[in-house]
Amino acid sequence: MDWVEGQLRRVLWRSERSEYAVVRLVTAGGADITAVGPLAALDELEPGSFVTLEGAWEEHPDHGRQLRCVGFLTASPRTVEGVELYLSSAGIPGVGPALARKIVAEFGVETPRVLSEEPERLMTVRGVGARKLEVIKRAWEEQEGSRSVVMTLRGLGLPARLVTSILERFGDRAAGVVRRTPYLLAETLRGVGFRTADRLARQQGIALDDPGRVRAAVLYALERERLSGHCFLLRHQARRAVSELDVPTHGFDDAVEAAEASGLVVVEAGERSDIDRLWVAGLFDAEHRVAEEIRRRVDSASGRPPSEAELDAAEEYVGVHLDPAQRGAVAQALSGGVSVITGGPGTGKTTLVRVLLRVLRERGETWELASPTGRAARRLEEASGQAASTLHRLLEYRPGEGGFQRGPTEPLDIDGLVVDEASMVDLELLAALVDALPWPGEHVSVVFVGDADQLPSVGPGQVLRDLVTSGIVPVARLLTIHRQASQSGIIRAAAAIHGGTVPMSGEVAGYDDLFLVPRSGAERVHATIVKVISERLPGLGFGPEDIQVLCPTRKGPVGTAVINSLLQQHLNPDGAGLRRGDVEIRAGDRVICTRNRYDLEVFNGDTGRVERVSAQGVAVRFDSRVVDWPRDELNLLDLAYAITVHKSQGSEYPAVVLLLDRPHGIMLRRNLFYTAITRAKRFACVIGAPAAWSRAAKTVGGDERNTSLAERLARSP
Repeated sequence: MDWVEGQLRRVLWRSERSEYAVVRLVTAGGADITAVGPLAALDELEPGSFVTLEGAWEEHPDHGRQLRCVGFLTASPRTVEGVELYLSSAGIPGVGPALARKIVAEFGVETPRVLSEEPERLMTVRGVGARKLEVIKRAWEEQEGSRSVVMTLRGLGLPARLVTSILERFGDRAAGVVRRTPYLLAETLRGVGFRTADRLARQQGIALDDPGRVRAAVLYALERERLSGHCFLLRHQARRAVSELDVPTHGFDDAVEAAEASGLVVVEAGERSDIDRLWVAGLFDAEHRVAEEIRRRVDSASGRPPSEAELDAAEEYVGVHLDPAQRGAVAQALSGGVSVITGGPGTGKTTLVRVLLRVLRERGETWELASPTGRAARRLEEASGQAASTLHRLLEYRPGEGGFQRGPTEPLDIDGLVVDEASMVDLELLAALVDALPWPGEHVSVVFVGDADQLPSVGPGQVLRDLVTSGIVPVARLLTIHRQASQSGIIRAAAAIHGGTVPMSGEVAGYDDLFLVPRSGAERVHATIVKVISERLPGLGFGPEDIQVLCPTRKGPVGTAVINSLLQQHLNPDGAGLRRGDVEIRAGDRVICTRNRYDLEVFNGDTGRVERVSAQGVAVRFDSRVVDWPRDELNLLDLAYAITVHKSQGSEYPAVVLLLDRPHGIMLRRNLFYTAITRAKRFACVIGAPAAWSRAAKTVGGDERNTSLAERLARSP
């Protein structure tokens, strides 16, 4: 690799689909060269700006000799000629080629450092007086500093919005933070991770065992495990995680102590130091608040169970007849405090909620219905006939105004709340909810409804499972599969999987809504999935919006990345598109949001269809709304012909095609198999190796999380 320094003449061409661009450059030695590569961000610079390119020379058959680049910077020239060119092109008032030559003659390649750290030394250069020194200092700080930061970060692939956040957060200190304490970016800004900060640190020559690097690695390890669902790491687990980042661990304990002193980490002592629990401070506080508030509300429950007459009248109005377990669940919900109703598909959870709501209407009580996601809230509203919202909307989440507006100082004005799909509620969301419940003296009922055998939440914790196993929260378990549901192959399959056996396929068992298609090898699986999606299911009356392919993993030969590319090629080969890394998003593609975008009211797991593509981004239809999605945020969208089972939680699809094959390895678990099958409303098909199905049905556990909510609830107050 060579470093080439020079002045940008112009950007000749840039791709609309990627960061690829062709630029012309005048080098410090006066040569006129062409450079190609991920250089599109240079389009933001004025012609004549100094740049440093890194790349290798090649001979192109049509365009001749050119530099194929892998990256660029706009600071720290490496030659005297480059420094002189850099200084004369920096736009500093009064510093033209002649004065730049004098300054560089005095300080050589150290000139940028002198300007940044010891500008007073410029007074030794003839022609620089006190007044001109102040002009140079101010211009250097304002122009070169911010510009070099912007282009360095853009050169690392960070989107313009994030670069703007860095400048807004640190202002005049941004350049110094990037150069001297880049790990502070990872600690203070969402969207800047340890690896990005580490790349910046490597460019600045920061030592591998720098205390700031070790502390950042500790925080990154805790944050990474939080994203995996864990609430804490044991000390020995955290030490191993830091070591796996190629960070020396001889300063690990000091780094933990420093993070604890700064309030970022809480260390909960264990019986031995190696099993100390290391928490992100916010999660530690959240779990304590949740445990305290739920226990208080359980202990002070003062509701009024329904009379037999009330239940009879509500059943007659709704047109159903509840079994004893369902009637007991309604009575428990109306007894006040906090309670849980759990059961599998077909056990009548939605039916009893409708009866519960009728009793409440007759009593004149005001209860709200909510779910963790918009999809689940819409399903709850359709099933119950009463308005439902997401928990974020209920709690009035406003990212630009400090988060949740409802809380201890402005609690919810309700008599009770039903939270459906409670297995999707994570610890942080539950903490926000209990913070917003009316207290003290106002006895509010909260009923969590869900299937505790499904996968746990995407976010940290396993809230529903912990509430059930704590032994403190009243739990109504629904076990009976009702007559109509018992005729469904999907419901029967779910029951078989829950019992640890592989369900029978429809052609054997005599039902027409669930089939198992044995296939071995990625090529045969790929061919089968294409045929099922493009021929078989349309022949049964299912349209493109009705069908969802589910996979246990993103990676591998039968993961979502490969399957999405395969299905895009067959279902939408010719749409105009924008490229994001190895993925091209085209007009007509089905896409999924991979991170909450509260500003757009689009949430992690929401799926939509791309309606149009432009140089600025894409327009995506999410249900009835069309959302303009900027180009810089394409990394928050992914193709959704196939999605992971985790992403499907809270959703129902008319038809589900589940890939369950040997390469899915450790993800072949009972609760994943169970969750996937129960996403299907009218039809389900499983494709893969029978040995993989058997392993999935028999394998219990494997997704345990580091959480202590159940034990905190069970402790004496």
